[in-house]
Amino acid sequence: MKTTTKLILTCLCTILSLNLFSQESSGIIHYTATINKTHVDNFLAELKQKDMPMKIKQGVVEMYMNATPDEYILNFLKGESFYYHNPSLESEENYNIGSKAGKNSYYTKISNLRIIEISPTLGNIAQNPLNWQITGKSKIVGKYKCIQAVATEKLYSRQGHYYDRKIIAWFTPEIPLSYGPKNYNGLPGLILEIERDEFKIKATKINLNPKPNSIIIKKISDKNIISQEEANGR
Repeated sequence: MKTTTKLILTCLCTILSLNLFSQESSGIIHYTATINKTHVDNFLAELKQKDMPMKIKQGVVEMYMNATPDEYILNFLKGESFYYHNPSLESEENYNIGSKAGKNSYYTKISNLRIIEISPTLGNIAQNPLNWQITGKSKIVGKYKCIQAVATEKLYSRQGHYYDRKIIAWFTPEIPLSYGPKNYNGLPGLILEIERDEFKIKATKINLNPKPNSIIIKKISDKNIISQEEANGR
């Protein structure tokens, strides 16, 4: 009984410390996303079986073989974060499929894990937090020891049906902040790497407590926010 009580108190203190640290800290994290080779190989193998003009097939193959990374920037300050795509790596000459990690922005408020996806076509979409399971596996990302957490993300296809994707996150307790790229938040440490079937997102530069005027937070009002279900029906 004493052991259980002690464990509960320890967890509560950890959560409280994490919340206070998140609200007092600020930072700018750069992430780079790359398309997974396995995803490219599988896609091109399926493409070979499709009935379409050879010229179109060759164009698609060229786009996938020449895919370049995407760069993203995460800004956080006083318990809020704003994550957005940085177009500086894009080529103006040819269409580029990039990393397949998307170009929408995300606003997150850590205290109640309010996550809003900002879509230019659909509007502001409320995202449900993921149910993370910490596995205990660890590895080094950059100079930080990270712990693995997994979750299942429910997505909606262009064909009009739901499907699941396994998400693997690597977070570091050495930076006790609940932020991460895209809608991947809520772990007891900054997420430095995300693995999904199609892509990998990895932190490449960490700048903690920079000058406040260098941090960009695009606040989202409570008006005109739609649910994920509403967005899927549009």
